[in-house]
Amino acid sequence: MTAGSQNALARLVDLHCHTIFSDGLFTPEEVVERAHRLGLAAVGITDHDSLGGIDRALIVGCKLGIEVVPGVEMSCNADGVDVHVLGYYLDYKNPDVLQFFEQVQFHREKRARLMCERLGKLGVKVTMAQVKAVAKDAAIGRPHVAQAMLEAGVVASTEQAFREFIGYDGPAYAPKMKLSPEEAIGFIKQHGGVSVIAHPGTYHQDKAVYAAIAAGVDGIEVWHSDHGTREVAHYNELAQKNQLLMTGGSDCHGGRKNGHIYLGEVSIPYKYLAAIKRRSRRT
Repeated sequence: MTAGSQNALARLVDLHCHTIFSDGLFTPEEVVERAHRLGLAAVGITDHDSLGGIDRALIVGCKLGIEVVPGVEMSCNADGVDVHVLGYYLDYKNPDVLQFFEQVQFHREKRARLMCERLGKLGVKVTMAQVKAVAKDAAIGRPHVAQAMLEAGVVASTEQAFREFIGYDGPAYAPKMKLSPEEAIGFIKQHGGVSVIAHPGTYHQDKAVYAAIAAGVDGIEVWHSDHGTREVAHYNELAQKNQLLMTGGSDCHGGRKNGHIYLGEVSIPYKYLAAIKRRSRRT
């Protein structure tokens, strides 16, 4: 390997970012432009249950000379715990893939409608129309419901909305569409993608991680904005022990998380992306 190729593999990438097509505040163009200004070699577009931002990101990435990694973050549930699986390079234009995510978004809207109904019974008036106005073309999630509540003046902050009403133990909470990590991993593989268990340190136990490994997950997100030194060391060891790919990213939501942008703050050398790309070409 030449010194030039070694330098290229050392350039930094952020493989976990959200846009307005899920619960991020930046457009796909803004994510790519900001990543370019930060000097990143590549940026991953991984919206929750949505593929809508990928093509827009690819267009501006081509213009600016920054690589855009097409991806998605699939929302799953394992024994009552929310678990997310990242899918990179799946065939996102395949009709079956598009139909699947249309179904997921239908269930997301149904879930939001149910939360609005439960809020109404609690005397907290927010309509589905208000939620849709906030979400626009995005896959509807609880952050949109919380923002609609804030704009309707029924809570003083989105944090209050989660804490008192739509958090996991809240009286208006409604569960997502049932999808196991194993099903998500199989779906990603079936459509040519690379599957990665997202931010495992946030689940506070490794049962779901071990189940994902048993189901054939390709990698673990070792580096994440919610992972400290201890989590990084633990999941690095677990990935190496099980011969899994290691990935990382900031999980940027454009300032939705405590007003902090995060983009580029968790970045990893390009060599980890190169390994994902090699795996995605499996026959």
